[in-house]
Amino acid sequence: MRKKVSRVFRFAWAFYFFLCFLVFFLLFYPIFLFFLSSEKRYPSAHKLRGIWGKIIMLLSGLRPSTEYEVELDKNKTYIFFANHFSYLDILSLNVQIPVYFRFLAKSELASIPLFKIFFRTIDIPVERNNIKGAFASFENARVAASAGDSLGIFPEGGIGTTVPVMRRFKTGAFRLAMENNIQLIPVTIVDNWKRLPGGGFESGGTPGKMRMYVHKPIEPAEFNSLEELTKHAYLVIQEKFNALNF
Repeated sequence: MRKKVSRVFRFAWAFYFFLCFLVFFLLFYPIFLFFLSSEKRYPSAHKLRGIWGKIIMLLSGLRPSTEYEVELDKNKTYIFFANHFSYLDILSLNVQIPVYFRFLAKSELASIPLFKIFFRTIDIPVERNNIKGAFASFENARVAASAGDSLGIFPEGGIGTTVPVMRRFKTGAFRLAMENNIQLIPVTIVDNWKRLPGGGFESGGTPGKMRMYVHKPIEPAEFNSLEELTKHAYLVIQEKFNALNF
């Protein structure tokens, strides 16, 4: 009986979370449209995403906390990259990283009704199905970074289902960092896989803590090859994730 109640609670919580997510997005939608109508207002749109996320967390019983290995310089350009085991990870980065950045995300997200406003404006869709599209995505990211915009990415390319083992990292963001000498910031998202596993409705979810560990910057120039850099970046997050979970 206890197990059945627990399962009912998990699904009820997941439904409530997504309801809060949608309702407040619709309430903020006109403001998002205004901010995203001009590139100069993109940082304001990003701040609004953070406010939206904080409200959702507060109402749904999610308790974010962030630990920094070193303090971030808000005047620097970074590439933030994180493990990806839950839909909550996007929410976490928006709320828990205190600097303006633009997401690099798979191009399919640009076709989702309503939410496509982000991936056609502030965020940069990544086309992986053809070489020409992939090159254009890379170039758009390079131009954004050259203009001083930090970037955020999940280098696994999607939500992984093999907790605790991350999927192999794709190399695009690390190539961009090496070629343009941009510091990389590893971000270990510790608890989201417990709060809302995978897609959410398959097993429901629970309120609780959402820890994040922001590592010290990685200097691309210290590595001899893209392969070496990517391997090191992977191990930094994988080892911290294991240490804080198991």
